[in-house]
Order: sequence, then structure tokens, then C-alpha cells
Amino acid sequence: MTVLVIDAANVVGSRPTGWWRDRAGATRRFLEEVGATVSAGRLHPPVTLVLEGRARAGADESDVGGVEVVHAPGEGDDTIVAIAEAHRGVVVVTADRRLADRVRATDAEVVGPRWLLDQLVD
Repeated sequence: MTVLVIDAANVVGSRPTGWWRDRAGATRRFLEEVGATVSAGRLHPPVTLVLEGRARAGADESDVGGVEVVHAPGEGDDTIVAIAEAHRGVVVVTADRRLADRVRATDAEVVGPRWLLDQLVD
């Protein structure tokens, strides 16, 4: 089974949508997009969305419809690496080179934000 882990800050930040003015709102909208994409069958559960900082206010920790929201207690990267270490078959969505190197060291695969954004339903 593949676990898709999304570096939410990195993916949300990859689009010039004005997310920086309302991190919580941008996070909420992104979670809705990911959930709709899972519901449409374009992404397969389990999907884990890791939130850090002010973005955590945009979504409660939950596991609904195959999308788990995890609040990083500190750096989101550390939480993502811990998830990659704890599971086999992890694919991490990020463009962060340092994070990519860290998760590849756990035998996880890395794909960029564009891959995920191309999957999202409108």
C-alpha cells in the first residue's frame, strides 16, 4: 500500500493565490480540493496532509474520507520524515530539496507539487 504524504505548506505555497494573506483559509481550500480528488478516485487513500504553523488553524486534526490531517508540533519536515520512517511505500509531495533528501534516505519516493496539482479536480 502506498501512503501519500503531502507537505501542505510547500504545495500551497507553490501557487500564487494570495495564500500568504490567509494561511488558514488557503489550507482549508486545499484540504477540500484534496478530499474531492480522493472522492473522485484520482488519488487513492491513505493520504496524509501535514500542516505546520498558522496553517494548522485551517483544519482540525482528523481522518475523514481517506484524508488524514496531521498537525506538526514543530517543523513539518520532521513530522513528514517520521511518517516516512514509520511506513513502507511512502510517496512525499514536496519541492523542498532538503526534505526530499531526508525522506529518500528512508526509501520514500518524492514527487513535486506539480504532480499533485495536476491530479486535483476542479
